[in-house]
Amino acid sequence: MANQFSRDPEIHIREPDRIVMTARCSSAQERYWQLDSRDPGTPALNIVVKWRIRGHLDAALAQDAFQAILDRHESLRTAIQVMDGRPVQAIAEHVSFKLVEIDLSGLPEADRTTEADRIAQVEARTGFDLSEAPLLRATLLRKSRAEAVILVIAHHIVSDGWSMGIIAKDFVSAYQALGRGRKPALPDLTLQYSDFAEGSHEGIAGGGLAREEAYWAHKLVNALVVEVPPDHPRPATRSTNGASLSRLLPRPLTAKLAELARNEGATFFAAAYAVLLALLHQRTGASDIVLSTQMAARDEVELEAIVGPFVNTLVLRTQLSDEQGFLDLCRAARDTFEEAVDHHQWPFDKIVPMLPTNGDASRSPISVNFIVQRAFIGVLANDSFQLSGIPSPLPGALYDLNFILVEREEGWRLTCEYHRDLYDEATASELVARYESLAEALVASPTERLPRPIPTSLPIASPLWLSAGPAPPPVVDATALHRTWLQQTGTQPTLFALNHTAHNLRLYRPLSHELGPDQPFVALQLLDPLVDGAAPASIEQLAAAYCDAIIATRAEGRYRIAGFCRSGVIACEVARQLAATGREVDLLVLIDCWAPGYFLRQPYHARQLFKLRRAGRFARRFWHAGARSFVTRMSFWLQSTAAARRAKRLLFWRAADEVADETQFWRTTDELETLVQRYAPPSYHGRILLFRSEAIPDGWPPDPALGWTGRFAAGTPCFAIPGEGHEGAFSQAGSRIMAERIIETTRHRAG
Repeated sequence: MANQFSRDPEIHIREPDRIVMTARCSSAQERYWQLDSRDPGTPALNIVVKWRIRGHLDAALAQDAFQAILDRHESLRTAIQVMDGRPVQAIAEHVSFKLVEIDLSGLPEADRTTEADRIAQVEARTGFDLSEAPLLRATLLRKSRAEAVILVIAHHIVSDGWSMGIIAKDFVSAYQALGRGRKPALPDLTLQYSDFAEGSHEGIAGGGLAREEAYWAHKLVNALVVEVPPDHPRPATRSTNGASLSRLLPRPLTAKLAELARNEGATFFAAAYAVLLALLHQRTGASDIVLSTQMAARDEVELEAIVGPFVNTLVLRTQLSDEQGFLDLCRAARDTFEEAVDHHQWPFDKIVPMLPTNGDASRSPISVNFIVQRAFIGVLANDSFQLSGIPSPLPGALYDLNFILVEREEGWRLTCEYHRDLYDEATASELVARYESLAEALVASPTERLPRPIPTSLPIASPLWLSAGPAPPPVVDATALHRTWLQQTGTQPTLFALNHTAHNLRLYRPLSHELGPDQPFVALQLLDPLVDGAAPASIEQLAAAYCDAIIATRAEGRYRIAGFCRSGVIACEVARQLAATGREVDLLVLIDCWAPGYFLRQPYHARQLFKLRRAGRFARRFWHAGARSFVTRMSFWLQSTAAARRAKRLLFWRAADEVADETQFWRTTDELETLVQRYAPPSYHGRILLFRSEAIPDGWPPDPALGWTGRFAAGTPCFAIPGEGHEGAFSQAGSRIMAERIIETTRHRAG
């Protein structure tokens, strides 16, 4: 049914346009022509924008408005012809424009957006014939009398992103005049794109850019290919098979990043670029990273209103080391970008021969590209309608990976365009999520040493490396899975409680009892999870193993996830991974669980004060409960250090099985602590309950949510629960309070 709204190719006899002049192509146009020559009609060179129209829009007036835009801008009346083996601009006096209209209002309301997106994707991936103008087309998708979408597609050889903003503004202005019965009064242009193209050739031929040429020749000496290891072998011939996904970054994070940049005398671009450098350093191990970005090279005021491909690609090469902090990296990123901008007039097509990928048909010149831009249009309005830009489909992949940060009304959105021949969607999704979590960690500790890359065969207890790779599909040894059902029946979503470092999973029994017979409750512990036959090297991989165990236990339905102490960090990542795969996480419960690294980030005097208060609590326990209670707690506390455990083994004889059992517990605890301290948790916006033991001294830490503030939604509740010591949270009184809060929260959701 929906396919009846597809647009069939129009059959018409094209009237020849009268060519009034020809002009040399700019360097950018020559490069786009070369790319098109290798793959005629490639959609990867399409620029696609979508405009949301709210209000009344007359299709005939809209078509006339586009015609007025073509009459104003020579580039939109330009075709590319070949003379003596080289491309030239063939500019016509007049080119007719046809706005295609597709009426979707007859579809059920729920299907209109789906069909509009399908048509947009098809149109985005439909190429142009460069020999025929206009190299611009538009489709009106009418969803109702008061709402429509206009899909505008231009070839990069006549336009760029900035130009699409000009077209939108000209469209609103021209339609306004036409709607009032007047001729569109778009201002005359003192220059056209052909003037710029001719002038750019004169600058190169006259030696005016010798300084730029020398800079790039020196800058790119011995540059190396830097790429994120692909999921699939690279084909011998490159295609443009691309896809994309995006993630809205939290406003507090981008605000902190912008503030840090201002304090360092840098732009937001430099700080965001520094985060990407740190991410690539983690994923590739490279300390000499080359990537690219784009700059709107409209150096003169007269060029700002012209439609044409002014954008130039800049190559950014930055050195970094593990000894740097994030502030150091921001400064290096700032200097790299400012130098590149200072030499931006040297065309990218003349830089390509200097790159190590030159001549390799399987590769783009540079693997990774990075763009930071504000939306070219905000909200434009006239008497009849309001126009705003909305996310558009990806026509094709020019790069292996293209990271795009765009500021929209809702905030900064990070999009990853990825080459599907090389990368799976899961890898792109992990990269986007990792960018956010890494940015959070770097902004929180900007002077600390950068996280180091992780080798492919990493011992789990290595303290020097930060995991950055995606979690491979876990292969869990079922014999190492301790699954204890505390309540197997009930109508509520199953609650999976993780306790990775405790042998006695019955720790949760009081909480299960208080929750009652309607709450299915299972405690999980993976003593020796295996990922591809090796111990997991990150919280992400460990959580993936737990996800595998949870799904194997209950494949369908909603989940509730709980975690105590360090296991709460695993629970947080488990909830995120389950949600990312489309499964519903009804509730996440963290019990006496500190955010990774939060305590260590506190000032030295604050940490010492905390220890003094804790010592005072021990003293009060000795006074009220007697020496035995005090010694028991002190003994456990001392054993949390490896040195004390070694001394105990030397001084006291114990049965071999008891020693092995204790050794296994502390080995697992130490390994988990290492992974926790490396983990940078991303933001999670699901339903959460936080509980903290009253054993933590009043008034500390500064964040009563134990460092999770900013990671979860504002207003996430955190409740103090009674009980002596850390595990005292599961006292009868503590378990009752936790159960009451869980039941109250889930009942509210159900209502």
